[in-house]
Amino acid sequence: MRGRVRGRSIALLLLLSTAACSTAAIPPVATVQSGTAAQKLDSRSYERAEAVLPQNVRSLIRQISVRPQWIGEGATFWFEREREAGRDYVRVDAATGESKPLFDHEALIAALAQATGSQIERTRFKLDGLRYDEKDKRFGFTFAERQWTLDPETGALNEKTGYEAKGVLSPDGAWRVVVRGHDLYLVSVKTGAEKRLTRDGSATRPYARPVVNVKTMIAKGSSAPELEPDISWSPDSRRFVTYRMDLTRARHLSLVQSTPADGSPPRVFDYAYPFTGDGETATATSLIFDAASGKSVTVEMPAEEMLYYGGPWFEWNKAGDALFRQIQTRGYKAMRLLRIDAATGKARVLAEDRSDTYVDYYGHFWDYDKASDTHFWTADPTGYAHVYAIDGTSGARRQLTSGEWRARSVAGVDREGRALLIVGSGREAGRDPYLRSLYRVALDGGALTPLTPEPLDHDVSVSPDGRFFVDNMSLINQPTRSVLRRASDGEIVMELGRADASAYLAAGYSFPEPFETVAADGKTPIYGAIWRPADFDPKRKYPVIEDIYTGPHYVMTPKSFEASFRTSVNSMAQLGFFGVTIDGRGTWGRSRAFQQPAYQNLHLVGLDDHVAGIKAMGTRYPSMDLDRVGIFGFSAGGYDVMRALTRRPDFYKAGVSASGNHDNRLDKAVWNEQWMGSDLGSIYDENSNVTWAKALQGRLFLAHGELDENVPPAATLRLVDALIAANKDFEFLIVPNADHFLDDSPYFQRRRWDFFLRTLGDGEPRAGYRIKPFARK
Repeated sequence: MRGRVRGRSIALLLLLSTAACSTAAIPPVATVQSGTAAQKLDSRSYERAEAVLPQNVRSLIRQISVRPQWIGEGATFWFEREREAGRDYVRVDAATGESKPLFDHEALIAALAQATGSQIERTRFKLDGLRYDEKDKRFGFTFAERQWTLDPETGALNEKTGYEAKGVLSPDGAWRVVVRGHDLYLVSVKTGAEKRLTRDGSATRPYARPVVNVKTMIAKGSSAPELEPDISWSPDSRRFVTYRMDLTRARHLSLVQSTPADGSPPRVFDYAYPFTGDGETATATSLIFDAASGKSVTVEMPAEEMLYYGGPWFEWNKAGDALFRQIQTRGYKAMRLLRIDAATGKARVLAEDRSDTYVDYYGHFWDYDKASDTHFWTADPTGYAHVYAIDGTSGARRQLTSGEWRARSVAGVDREGRALLIVGSGREAGRDPYLRSLYRVALDGGALTPLTPEPLDHDVSVSPDGRFFVDNMSLINQPTRSVLRRASDGEIVMELGRADASAYLAAGYSFPEPFETVAADGKTPIYGAIWRPADFDPKRKYPVIEDIYTGPHYVMTPKSFEASFRTSVNSMAQLGFFGVTIDGRGTWGRSRAFQQPAYQNLHLVGLDDHVAGIKAMGTRYPSMDLDRVGIFGFSAGGYDVMRALTRRPDFYKAGVSASGNHDNRLDKAVWNEQWMGSDLGSIYDENSNVTWAKALQGRLFLAHGELDENVPPAATLRLVDALIAANKDFEFLIVPNADHFLDDSPYFQRRRWDFFLRTLGDGEPRAGYRIKPFARK
């Protein structure tokens, strides 16, 4: 089974990396005299704040989770284990319970030391991007910023150098597809003989080339980087599917890299990027090629409009005589599943969901099981997302789950036990409705069997054969316990590890506190979390900083122990603030009715819920100073900051907006048309921060990366222009070489600290403080 998860594509997921900072570098918490409202900032607070930035905090916590890498189609996996003595890599056979080293660690360390000419400390040994190639039977990884391969049987270590344009190999190893001069060639692996498949490719109408993400261009230093062909072979190697992209009418933008690292003159990167409502975009026409004859058929469907980077994606059936494609209409009022005949290219609608407002593409999950020719498809016609089984040939549709809870995704199929494994939330009464659990339901339907009964968040990974799963269970204030369980009954087979937060706690930090309160309507339950400084004194008054993101596709408040360290609000708290996150109405993860208020209402929805939630916590905790409330966010959260300071300035007094999509018409079509519709007009004016710029009150700090691939810098610059026209005071920062996620800039992080200390805090910014560069991901 191959699952394809759609959604949450706008980058909010920060991968936690090993820090350069050590536990010993964190100063102990000082004793603070209480009883006054304006205690001076401890001079060492900056070090404590730096230590718990998401990029650094992993130096204080070991084995925050276990991420199994499954091998083959059975129940064998490997994972990275963190110990005081250093990392090792462990292979586990779930069926037998046997575990052993994945390879000879000491031999590999010695080989890497010899190859790199540098000594490797055992406690700092780490392989980045470790992966196993089933065909080559070798591991690939990055070490010391170089690419390597390892044969686990012989221990042979080799360095990979340069770009290898090998093309895309067929499953049987007989053919490769390569692109030369924008045209397709089929190469026989055995003889090297080539067959030219197309002759009309060009730079503006290339074959097998997606709309290229400008971030890829920047990384490769070219607006026309060399890429592998974007094709998909049928399982029997008889055919492959690809597309011809047409860029002739696409909108193009440019990013200027003002200061390349090598000191060369500025570089300009030209890229296709569709704005919301664009009548003309890049389009893709899909084709199916026969390997034996070299002939092709065109998929009989209109050329697809590309509303973001990438190209069409297809799923083959087991026999290789049909393939499937999920498509959406502009404005997202319909989503369809097509079945395409591989021999003729004829397409027919296998399933369709419609709505008068929107079909939630970002919350939709589609998983296809080749063995049973069944699509597992989520839809919410009843008001809650549930799983439907759709026959891959006839299109017959059966509902497998139901009730007032959310089926979030399909985690796997136990074919031997003829059962589906589903991740869901909100089913058990008395629990936070966002906590994930795993359930088992027969493929023929019937009652659900809970497999993870503990009232925790369960982050699971199911084995390819569906017989076992790894469960990382935790809460934001309860460290992770990682176990291997049976999928038949949830029985724990073996423990794999526990998160060790002893160094974090010994340094004086505390875990965040989850809370439940009610929305501004006085009845709808909403949920959030609070972070406190390490030197928290309940007799003091602390200003409040909210980390906000109200995108309707997302849940802001973390639920797992690991996720609780992905937000920078913890570091903000260490400077003498209460940190807060809240999920109000209009966001993802619950019912359709909970999310629906955001539709065409992004500029107002949820704000009053956030205000009500913080006020409720202020009543519960008198140490929260509600006369000093600030707010920060990035991307859609950056948009939120500006709307808070214009729509609710009586409550929010200062804000930092990073990478904000301040006008939905100056942002990617795919996300904005989902929540605002594709017809531009007065509704877009009403929801634009540019329109509201004249209403700004309080203190505002705007920032954007000059190389933002996701939200063009023009989005913030257009707001800057409106603020200047309105004669408003604000701070503004463009960060050279920075992309969409500005939190990766240590300088920006420090400037944000300083801004809130100046505008809301009890202490002065620490002059000249420099956050150390973050380790590369």
